[in-house]
Amino acid sequence: MNRGRTPSESRRRRSSGNVIVESVFTMLPTFAMILMFVDMSLMLFRRSTLQNAVREGCRYAVTFQTLAGQGQDASIGAVVQRYALNFVKTSDNPQHIFVNYYAPTDLNNAIASGGNIPGNVVEVSVQNISYAWIAPLSGSFGGSIPFIGSTAPISIAVYSSDILGGYPAGTTSVTR
Repeated sequence: MNRGRTPSESRRRRSSGNVIVESVFTMLPTFAMILMFVDMSLMLFRRSTLQNAVREGCRYAVTFQTLAGQGQDASIGAVVQRYALNFVKTSDNPQHIFVNYYAPTDLNNAIASGGNIPGNVVEVSVQNISYAWIAPLSGSFGGSIPFIGSTAPISIAVYSSDILGGYPAGTTSVTR
């Protein structure tokens, strides 16, 4: 009977650290990919949450509703804050929640005051929200691959707009 050969003792001693080295070369890229997926997922979650918040703020604006003791702009900001899961607040400094009104004939220049009248366009936006990466891989690729090779935070801005409807029954104006 022919038994299989066993590696010699000297060969086993020379290859004793190979498993550790091979594990490092496989685990580092694997963890980098996992962290990249987590980063992208969190960024997309934040953006979609903020987009929903400004959409709800815009829906609230077209009905001319106001919260007790607040003007229309402050009420819209409170609605956006409520739906934004604390990603933005009305008390943030610098300000991130913006409400602008535009005449339907001039959509390039916001109306400074008194623009919240039926027929005008309301734009609710959240701007200048910065998202910093959890695990930037800036040195890995020489900084040439977008997003992956950058440690700079991404700036998120979301907008929603609609035409203001009519005043609620019994109301002739709403304070801004």
